[in-house]
Amino acid sequence: MAVTCLSAGAQGIDQTHPTFEGFYTDLGLGYRDINTSTNSVLTLNGSVIPSSVNSSGSSHSLAVLTAGYNFHVTQNYLLAIGANISPANGLTQQLQIQALNKTTTVSGIKSLYNYGFFLSPGFKTEDGLVYLKVGKQTQVDNSNSGPNFNGYLLGLGYKQFVCGSIYLFGEANYSLYESQTTSRTIVSSGRTINASVTTSPQTTRLLLGLGYQF
Repeated sequence: MAVTCLSAGAQGIDQTHPTFEGFYTDLGLGYRDINTSTNSVLTLNGSVIPSSVNSSGSSHSLAVLTAGYNFHVTQNYLLAIGANISPANGLTQQLQIQALNKTTTVSGIKSLYNYGFFLSPGFKTEDGLVYLKVGKQTQVDNSNSGPNFNGYLLGLGYKQFVCGSIYLFGEANYSLYESQTTSRTIVSSGRTINASVTTSPQTTRLLLGLGYQF
């Protein structure tokens, strides 16, 4: 990219000042942290028994592909509509359920990918763009591990042109999903227990990446 930029500058190519108006696409790499709140209700022979549940194995690296369109609002303000998609790491969440003085590990949800749609108001600086994101986000899970999670997306980011229409960006996102309840059957101390587990994920994404403004 550096060679291309230097070559374009030496030949007088791309002398116009780029703007963030119009269609854009970018790819971000970063880190995703998932904080999952879980509650359980266990019954044995129709009677509720004391229990607790913990989850593990949620944080991982990720890639997010985004595409959108920036509309001019006023001299320094833009409004974008867009969509994003991100594959999951393929790992299944593990639940540790403690009941009857014994801890039993069972498989929880297995996320396949995330996608969302958003609105993004932005403020133009000399060569960059400060922007917010507000939208809906969906976590698509393996059908055998539970239903999909629907929630909302909040984000804050900054874009800076580095070579013609190519820009570098940094972004932080937060998503809160609606809770989902799934049923499990576990065996503890030789007895079959019916478990109802309610899961409420919250995720934070930190991204750095490159994009192109058409």
